[in-house]
Amino acid sequence: MLALGLFLSLGSLANADGLRDYDFQQERMLLAEDGIYLISSFDDCDKVTAYSYYGDPLWDTSFFAKITSWQVAGNSIIVFSKHRNGNKTYLTCLDRYTGKMLWQKP
Repeated sequence: MLALGLFLSLGSLANADGLRDYDFQQERMLLAEDGIYLISSFDDCDKVTAYSYYGDPLWDTSFFAKITSWQVAGNSIIVFSKHRNGNKTYLTCLDRYTGKMLWQKP
């Protein structure tokens, strides 16, 4: 009980200092048999990056739109994204092994 109280008080101290941890969302990372796929969001673009299980970068693809959902399907990665000004959506298919865009539909 004492350990739980200490843990909770330390957590509240970190928040009292104005520190906020990034709200990590599991869907930002997908694990597959051939590698690790990540979405990184920045102010002006989102990126899908593939890494080997040894930590080697395999490829990196930028999106000007905000990625809202994605899925690995067979040899493809299907990405649904929304234009940053909110007036258009896109469905994009990437080659899973190279990151090259195969097609995109507005």
